[in-house]
Amino acid sequence: MYIVTILLGLALGGLALTASLVFRARLNRVVGSRETALSDEMVRQIEESGWVEVDEPLDYEEIQEEEARFWEEPWEEPDEW
Repeated sequence: MYIVTILLGLALGGLALTASLVFRARLNRVVGSRETALSDEMVRQIEESGWVEVDEPLDYEEIQEEEARFWEEPWEEPDEW
């Protein structure tokens, strides 16, 4: 009886290990292909001057509209226990 329990435990452990390896490979494929938002040069510029220059200027109207939409969303009050 103990042998069956040990074999089932090993089988489940192997299944969990295989699943984690497959998940990690998929995650690396997706995340590894993306470029980072900040390059090393940008980080150095932030450290030296406190700001970084971006390629395209910010659209302040779009930012204000998005912020207004955010604050217009209804807020649910937390339940009292």
